[in-house]
Amino acid sequence: MSEQAPLLQQKPPVTRPKYKRRRSSFDPSTYHSIGNIVDTSSNLNSTKEAGLSFIQILALTICMAGVQFTWTVELSYGTPYLLSLDLSKELTALVWLAGPLSGLLVQPLIGAFSDKCTSRFGKRRPFIVVSGVLTCFSMVGIAYAKETAAWISHTFYNDSYESNTHFYAIVVAVSSFYFLDFTLNAVQAICRALILDIPPLWQQEYANAWSARMSNSAMVIGYFVGFMDLKTHLPWLGDSQIKVFCIVAMSVFCVTLAVTCFLVHEVPLTEPEDQDDLPWNHTLLYIWRAFRFLPKPIQSLCNTQFFAWMGWFPFLFYSTQWVSDLYFASNPPQSPDEIDWAEGTRAGSFALLCNALVSVVAGMVIPSAVMHYEKKVWWLSLLNVYTASQLIIAVCLLSAWFIRSVAAATVVLAVLGIPWAVVLWVPFSLVGEYVSYEDENRKKKARVENYSSASHQVENQQEDLDAGMILGVHNMYIVFPQFAVAIISAVIFAVAGDDVDDEDPGKSNVAAVLAFGGFMALVATIYSRRIIRVKDE
Repeated sequence: MSEQAPLLQQKPPVTRPKYKRRRSSFDPSTYHSIGNIVDTSSNLNSTKEAGLSFIQILALTICMAGVQFTWTVELSYGTPYLLSLDLSKELTALVWLAGPLSGLLVQPLIGAFSDKCTSRFGKRRPFIVVSGVLTCFSMVGIAYAKETAAWISHTFYNDSYESNTHFYAIVVAVSSFYFLDFTLNAVQAICRALILDIPPLWQQEYANAWSARMSNSAMVIGYFVGFMDLKTHLPWLGDSQIKVFCIVAMSVFCVTLAVTCFLVHEVPLTEPEDQDDLPWNHTLLYIWRAFRFLPKPIQSLCNTQFFAWMGWFPFLFYSTQWVSDLYFASNPPQSPDEIDWAEGTRAGSFALLCNALVSVVAGMVIPSAVMHYEKKVWWLSLLNVYTASQLIIAVCLLSAWFIRSVAAATVVLAVLGIPWAVVLWVPFSLVGEYVSYEDENRKKKARVENYSSASHQVENQQEDLDAGMILGVHNMYIVFPQFAVAIISAVIFAVAGDDVDDEDPGKSNVAAVLAFGGFMALVATIYSRRIIRVKDE
């Protein structure tokens, strides 16, 4: 490809040369991703830095299994549990604003603070421990929301015990879910940063491969555990499904974090000398420049990702509730007192288990097929696979409007495991292609330009956009749709209402939200054809 292509003219630099670049705390292959990853470390220099052993890699990445297992509690039981407390679907939709808020606020802040931590225990370990303890407190609040509310009412409101118990149960549960989002996002961000910090650069792919495997395996196990009748099998842990699930999740979470904290050795932080020469508002200017001068290939991808995740978040937030609604429509209780929300939720959790299994298989088969046959079969290109995945999402989510059985809903959610594997692989591969291409151009310029002066290095640090910032901006286009979906879902629930249609009692108002996601996936399908791929320029 010619270096004189119009796309590359008059464009601000994107990356710093290798010898000046600081390692980013964001890596796409660990962001709930199947990832385009390889186990072997090929094409390495003979004088490479000593790497980690297999056992050390397992100890380093097992923390991601605990994080992902804990996420399954919220993803599979969050909405049904809040609805069981008589919280309206409109307000439940607004509860999930906690996700994007924590993504926008917690991860950047916790990353910045940990980057500067000079503790003798390491710069990541103290934050993992503190955030992990706070996460456990939030899980206890979720599991024992009703008991906590009863204690508050008994202590302060003897005259109106029952009404205040119901109110405070909602307050405690919602607050705990918000707290869980913030603290678990913090743990996740630090664990990802740790996985980037410890292995040498040549072993990053191998470490991230195991990080992805840990996350995907924990997701499957988590949904399977959520599907089990836990209060029957583990009655000594609690008298309800949510209590037992939270206690099991806390146990897995604590054990996995403990293994990583005790067995992984961190090197104390050494602060770069030229950091004092940067202006106080350098970070803000850096972020603004990234948004203002986002390269066209990345911008075209981000536009597609925005609408793609507008389709995905209705599925992530409400798929369990949709299956639960269909379950109770097919198996109506004789009286309101006989409704056991955990039964319907376990049906939804089984559907998500099927989705996770399909996603794991698709994540192994599809990338391998594309890499081997893309040059031989014209239609099996990366962009065509991405477009096809958006069409599958659109068809599956739009079909929710017509589905009335739990079996059919389970099949639809299982099929969605295919595009789920694609959407967490292809976009990051496209970003990686662009970053690698720019790295090669930067290396060529570094051979003829002088980067030796300290003042020039500081100036470049103020002007360059590195790979980490490009990936960070791309992540913003995934976070922003969460705000939109939470608000739009609340509006849809308010308009649709909770009344059962006598002519169609099996219809769930959640289907309207899923159908909205299907329309957004159609928009993403159109935008996906406009993605600029550097290999095709």
